[in-house]
Amino acid sequence: MSKKPKILFIGPTPPPYSGPELSMQQFLESETLNTAFDIKFLKTNFRTDNTKKGKLDLSMLTNFFIYFSKLLKLLITNKPKCVYYPITPTQIGWIGRDVWTILLSKLFGAKVIIHLRGSHFKLNFQQFNGLIKKMVGISLKKVDCAIVQASYLKDQFQPFVPEHKMAVLYQAMDIEQYTKSDDSQIQEGKILVMGHMTKAKGYTDILKIIPQICQEFPWATFCFAGNIRKGERGVFYNQFTGEKITYEDPFEAEAKILNSEYKKNYVNLGIISGEDKMKHLQSTDVFLTASYSEGFSRSLLEAMSMGKPVVFTPVGAHKEVFKDKVHGFSFVPGELEQLKKALQKALINNEKRRAIGEENRAYVVSNFSIEKIANDFKAIISNTLTA
Repeated sequence: MSKKPKILFIGPTPPPYSGPELSMQQFLESETLNTAFDIKFLKTNFRTDNTKKGKLDLSMLTNFFIYFSKLLKLLITNKPKCVYYPITPTQIGWIGRDVWTILLSKLFGAKVIIHLRGSHFKLNFQQFNGLIKKMVGISLKKVDCAIVQASYLKDQFQPFVPEHKMAVLYQAMDIEQYTKSDDSQIQEGKILVMGHMTKAKGYTDILKIIPQICQEFPWATFCFAGNIRKGERGVFYNQFTGEKITYEDPFEAEAKILNSEYKKNYVNLGIISGEDKMKHLQSTDVFLTASYSEGFSRSLLEAMSMGKPVVFTPVGAHKEVFKDKVHGFSFVPGELEQLKKALQKALINNEKRRAIGEENRAYVVSNFSIEKIANDFKAIISNTLTA
């Protein structure tokens, strides 16, 4: 009986309960992948709070040495045939870990698969320091396969990674856990937004149009699940237009809405997970994401799996796999008038909302189940090993 190829997975797992962490957990628990490969895992996230990600401090330096000592030990003792590693889109992430992880893995004879979970590396790279650009370029040329979350994102690593070494892997969804909610549970006019409450995620844009929406739909309630965070640590450009994002303080924006007559239409849920998260997804009438840049929003797919109509920006994989007026209503990130009209279309017709929700559930089951995506990932790893 032939031995299974040894694969080293490197990345974050929950907490926090956001897209990259949950996706890695899905892969590690996948029966399909574990049957095909002998998987070892090296955890990268030492911080459980998303607001502290990307901060250069003493703990980051300590974690740097802990991480690389563990990586070196695994490369020497386990001798993996392949290393799977989700990269970061930021300069500090590349010089702090990504460059060295790729080069060290190659030094020990492993093939390297990197995974870009966003859609803004190419834009960010233009602003990198000249020396760091060269180092990133050298490491990218050593990569055996680069995964992106949509076909049109295959140019993210040009000119360093040729197209024949690129692969597409969509987001995966547990369709047994995220099942369609009962119509009786739905709170009419409840609009759920999940993710960081920052300008780059469209938080401040949404707050600006709440008064206009609630004048027409006074029963509408905007519920935000996530954490408010000052500054941006990864997304600096509008991925749809290529324009630089003008920063806005989310705390100031929240204070303004809380001091207005529309404070009753605004709810800050904080970070939600587990049963609390499922409860809010079940009772939601419309799911909204106004993000300026995404790879493939996991929370959007969760809502669709539960039969929710969505209002979304056509960024990342959304542009490729979701259709306006079929899966919901789309708008260009940052265009407030378009955002307002998209929400109006979603809220005005209850029967149409339900029909779109039914379509979304069926679409997710057919295209994004864990089983399907795990098999796609298995093929990517196998093809890389034999290339």
